[in-house]
Amino acid sequence: MSTVTLRHASATAGKGVRALPAFAGALSLSAAIAHFGVAEPHWREWWAHGAFFVVCGSLQTLLAVLLMWRPRDWVALAGIAGNLAVISGYVYSRTNGVPVGPHAGVPERAEWFDMSTTAVELVLVAALVAMLGLRARRWAMNLVLLFGAGLWIGRATGFIL
Repeated sequence: MSTVTLRHASATAGKGVRALPAFAGALSLSAAIAHFGVAEPHWREWWAHGAFFVVCGSLQTLLAVLLMWRPRDWVALAGIAGNLAVISGYVYSRTNGVPVGPHAGVPERAEWFDMSTTAVELVLVAALVAMLGLRARRWAMNLVLLFGAGLWIGRATGFIL
């Protein structure tokens, strides 16, 4: 391969690397908007449920800002952990119901809006993993593996119905 081709390939790769934090930031902001959008009806059910959605939306907004302003491995790792926690809560609430509150133990119905938001969060996790350097990516993949194993064990033991 000639030097010109290598330089061109390197420049193209650099643009893609810079675009990835912006893409991840947009995904995080999308999930934040969805969580802010459902905070009010959940607040009417019980204040703690509404507060959860406000906090979740706020943290996803902060993640979007940090990804676009100063993308760092620790920011991506925190985003991976936080979004996997939100996804876990979603799966649990749709299979077993929320653990606390007036509707504790009553599984919620999975609907298009919340499933699409969860899909955005899954794509966000993948984008965040792709942003990481080699060492941090190993940590992230171990975290994703633990997440998957936890879901599998939860289902196998009947903890997740």
